[in-house]
Amino acid sequence: MSQKNILTKQKRNLTKQKIIEVTFELADEIGLNKVTFQKIAEKLGIKYPSLYNHFKNMENLKLEMTISSLNRLNSILTQGLIGKSGEDAIKEFSKLYKEFAFENRTAYELFISTRTTGNEEFFNLARETFTIIFQILGYYTNDRVYLTHKSRALRSMLHGFISLYFFGYFKNDIDLEESFEFLVEDFIYSLPRISEKN
Repeated sequence: MSQKNILTKQKRNLTKQKIIEVTFELADEIGLNKVTFQKIAEKLGIKYPSLYNHFKNMENLKLEMTISSLNRLNSILTQGLIGKSGEDAIKEFSKLYKEFAFENRTAYELFISTRTTGNEEFFNLARETFTIIFQILGYYTNDRVYLTHKSRALRSMLHGFISLYFFGYFKNDIDLEESFEFLVEDFIYSLPRISEKN
């Protein structure tokens, strides 16, 4: 098969999801800030103008990557939390959230750095994540003000732990998982005091 025919076949097989997957792979290798359409095309074995048939520019591609990642995270969380409530649900949510971030660093950094305003699909997915947290914490209280405070606390706690890990902290010989379990247990310990206020 000639080079021209190979390129034509690869172009026909090109989909948005395939581009997104390859871009994640490339970002994990060289860093997202170094990814360009030219480098993506090279990895796909196509000419880079073909990418414009699927994405307007790199910012548009990053947004679609973020949407894809958040969709996947919400699916993982929803499936993992089936049949769980109270402490078990908080522990499972925290574990799944951390594991997703550790295993998908580029994806996590993307949706944490993306503003929820400006794109309806991303906004709705972000709201779905918040709804999952509200449902978990609703086991303890139905007061929306307290739920909002504790939802923010849980998200901030998890993001802080993940971010410090990404920046290279936690390098001593103390077990990382134990530290994480302590963190989650401390959060759970604070929740009965909320229910007493209802």
